[in-house]
Amino acid sequence: MDQHPENNAQNPSQPPVNPENERKIRFIGSFNHSLDTKGRLVIPQVFREKLGERFCVAPSFDFKSIAVYPTVMWERRNEAYEKLGKLNPALNRYLEQFYALSYDEQACDGQGRVLLPVNIRQKILGDERDVEITGANDHIRVVAEGVSKVSWEQFNAELPELLDMIAKLETQE
Repeated sequence: MDQHPENNAQNPSQPPVNPENERKIRFIGSFNHSLDTKGRLVIPQVFREKLGERFCVAPSFDFKSIAVYPTVMWERRNEAYEKLGKLNPALNRYLEQFYALSYDEQACDGQGRVLLPVNIRQKILGDERDVEITGANDHIRVVAEGVSKVSWEQFNAELPELLDMIAKLETQE
């Protein structure tokens, strides 16, 4: 296997990644959408262009949202997990659940929708149909609107401390 996932000669459906164009694969912005009755989600056009034709749907690191990764970023995430070692029982339990809820080779249909697999949809979003789709740097984050609201309120409460921490870090440079 190629040690450098950015060399995508075998997978032309993914945009090539190299230092000059890697910035193009960053996801930023926020959109509100609703899942349809079949569990399909419209991926905003600006995100679809960066995802490529095939991508991976998985839980976020903390299992509080659904992450949608371009294949190349998904491979990097897997490589990072593999480096953590397989002899740690707690890590193995985490990875078992992570991979059980991960689905590669996903694609959008002609209307730009992706069917979120039932298992991950139920475990992460529950019965929620209204979601917020946000850019999360190297992936897209799909979170229930209610969870997003609570997260925003928590962020606002912590903002003064965060700004103070950032100021301290800047003075250390």
